[in-house]
Amino acid sequence: IPSASTLCASVDDNTESSSSNSDNEVEANDTTEANFYNDFDDFFPSSKQQESPISQATDEQIISQLQKRQEVIQQASNDLLQKWSTGQCKSYGAFTVNEFLIEGKEMAFDWVRRMDIGSYPRVCCGSANGSVYVADVEANKLLGMAKGVHYSRHNADSSESTHLVDGLDERLRGLLYGEYDGGGVLDVAMHGTNFVASAGREGGVKLFKYIDGSVPNVLEYVGSVPTLIRPLPGTTPTIVTSVRFNSLGQLFVGGNDGYLRMITFPNDFFGMDFEEMKSEVENMTVTIIKEEEKVQQPPSPILSFDVCEELEMVATAHANGNVCFYSVRDDDSHHHALLGTWNPFTSTEGGKSHARSVAFVTNESKQWSIVAGGGNGEMWLQDIHSSVIEASGGNNNKQPTTDKPDMQLFMENSVQAIKPNHQGPVIGLASRPGGIIVSIAHDGILRITQTFPTPKALLGLGGYKVWVGSVCIDSEGKRLISDGRDDVVV
Repeated sequence: IPSASTLCASVDDNTESSSSNSDNEVEANDTTEANFYNDFDDFFPSSKQQESPISQATDEQIISQLQKRQEVIQQASNDLLQKWSTGQCKSYGAFTVNEFLIEGKEMAFDWVRRMDIGSYPRVCCGSANGSVYVADVEANKLLGMAKGVHYSRHNADSSESTHLVDGLDERLRGLLYGEYDGGGVLDVAMHGTNFVASAGREGGVKLFKYIDGSVPNVLEYVGSVPTLIRPLPGTTPTIVTSVRFNSLGQLFVGGNDGYLRMITFPNDFFGMDFEEMKSEVENMTVTIIKEEEKVQQPPSPILSFDVCEELEMVATAHANGNVCFYSVRDDDSHHHALLGTWNPFTSTEGGKSHARSVAFVTNESKQWSIVAGGGNGEMWLQDIHSSVIEASGGNNNKQPTTDKPDMQLFMENSVQAIKPNHQGPVIGLASRPGGIIVSIAHDGILRITQTFPTPKALLGLGGYKVWVGSVCIDSEGKRLISDGRDDVVV
């Protein structure tokens, strides 16, 4: 099964080779010594007071060295993008969530349903049995698990899970999974190397910490997001369909009530030990980012969303086909607001559809676009207006405009269909710089598409099961990791 899982291996090798060749060229063509600052000169002066090489170099020589290094880095980036475009990669099964079962521990066979990347090589998984796992994909090893912490039809009768009740109604189940509901966890998100948030069918969000070297290999339960806990037995819970951390550790949550929530943890929360975390978890701040009063319709369930830190925006995909755009800029004005909406599925070839997935994507010129994947297999792209980009991330003195028509959010006449369609709901989207978008659908196909200047399908990777749930790209843009092979992460 081809995959981009080990792009890093070939690219790293090429990068080292490229760096080495470039350095040799510099030494052959330039007699100037390499220029380095010695950070320890002030603390450990040598007996011979030699003048540092950096003080002997001219400005022109320093600039030349920097330019050559930038050229090496840019060439490595271009080589990496070329590998994505041509599918030059290897693939392997990184680990199985049934590793502990293979080792002889008493547990049932399990299947991966959702996954996310933390600080590479750490990843987390949510399973069909309602369990949450943390693993190391470089070591090919399962590190820890929280067994049966979410509702699953597979564990509904077990003594550990009798208090969990399925709150997922049939309509929402159909929107999320179509004909292929594998059961278990709805979504997971990971921050750093050891902190996991997970959402289950009983409602709410649970938080876990993996303690390195812990025996037995367990994820410790830290607590739950207070405002999402079912208040009383028999009451309707908030079903959380999508969770994601940003790099600062803020947790974004979307659910069946249609509201986007931003959860901010206490200062130094992720550096605390386990007991401190448990005592501080109730001090988190939950901000609900609601649609403005001018939107005269009830909120539609959020099925997925994407966070773009560069633009300080979140895009949410809704059951009514809308893609909503929010400013999540966190400054003195605490300006969190709905910027606008877009619905590409109102009059499409496949008929009206829900928006199942969404992702921001950028090219090398920093032109940003939004890609939406539908429940009917369609994918659509639209370019974000340059003024919005400048206001969100390019000018700290401006705020995104919210009182102008939605068209101000996008470039005029920039809507494009991404062909060919998938033959099933587009369950997941992931992007990397260079205009690459990766889509995965219930047709068992993972497709890589170049979105700039016009959308062009580059290659498709087959062999996945139709129950595939997640596709992720690491922060370096080197590795593509997905489920869709039963109990194995690829």
